[in-house]
Amino acid sequence: MIAATFLESPLDTWYVDAMGRLLVAAALGALIGIEREIHGRNAGFRTQLLVALGSSLAMVVSLHFAREFAGANPGSGSLRVDPARMAYGVMGGIGFLGAGVIMRQETGVKGLTTAASLWCTAAVGLACGFGMYAVAVFAALLVVFTLMVLHRLDRRIPSRTSKILVLTLPAGDADNVARLQSLLETRRVTIQDIDYACDFQANVETITFDVSLPLGADDSQLRNIAEDIPELIHLAVR
Repeated sequence: MIAATFLESPLDTWYVDAMGRLLVAAALGALIGIEREIHGRNAGFRTQLLVALGSSLAMVVSLHFAREFAGANPGSGSLRVDPARMAYGVMGGIGFLGAGVIMRQETGVKGLTTAASLWCTAAVGLACGFGMYAVAVFAALLVVFTLMVLHRLDRRIPSRTSKILVLTLPAGDADNVARLQSLLETRRVTIQDIDYACDFQANVETITFDVSLPLGADDSQLRNIAEDIPELIHLAVR
């Protein structure tokens, strides 16, 4: 009885269309997720699929809400339906999911690309939910192109490299921090942060520099600093 009522409903075509939108969103989300899965990222196949599917469902529900209640109490102005608000909420809320895949490491921040891909996947899902299939497919292909093709190009673009330089020296009256800063600056090394520790029992100082190397430079530019510090006890680059 319930099934017959459902099939005879004037909205049955809308339900079929809505389910088609969800399927397209899931497929496009999976397409983006496969690329992330290949590269071993945390937000991979299932995560991207669910983000697109959930975003599409949110938009479909919002549109259905507008269909059901937009004509209620016409002229009263007591109920205003704006499906765009659902899109705002989804795009804002997806930021919390994206923050979960961003990790701070010693050499920099990891996961920004995956977080951005989640945000784009949510937008693709919203487009599917609104029935903008051509735009959604084109956007998904652009995302995959960016992640796969431009990823290789990004490796060929010269860029500054972030490194951690740890130096251990005998403690003394000299300002080792200032001396090491000067040595690094003469090598065109940019210092981002400095951490200082002193072991008074062993009478040694450990100075850690968070640095970025100039274009085209490698670790040897940091390791060679030992030539100018004859009293150096330990040096580590990571």
